[in-house]
Amino acid sequence: MINIERNSANEIALTLTERGTATYYLFKFQSDNTEAVKYCIATDSSAYPERFNKFTITEQTSPDNLNAEVELPTEGQWRYFVYANSSSSNLDPTGLLELESGIVKVTGTQTPVTSYSGGNSTYVVYGS
Repeated sequence: MINIERNSANEIALTLTERGTATYYLFKFQSDNTEAVKYCIATDSSAYPERFNKFTITEQTSPDNLNAEVELPTEGQWRYFVYANSSSSNLDPTGLLELESGIVKVTGTQTPVTSYSGGNSTYVVYGS
């Protein structure tokens, strides 16, 4: 499982080389709650790509999807799919080799829940 924190840069380590290698990697994120689909392209920054692949994906509003940035507007569980991509601008996974898929947990700052604090704080107990 991958954890992505909203409004921050997130380092992700995957083992994609088992299925194939690529110059660019297309990430597809799909929300389990809303079925929204988001894409971004990232490059491998691992010093040991034969062992693992390392990506830095930034979650933010107004992202540059061609530069490892994505907006995941709802927190909760998402699914991810990684495709081998030979283009730095192709955001369509049709015809690309899927290298890995899994679950993403998107977390971030939650807006505080307003709770009612007024009311009777003294209680009458009957039958004592």
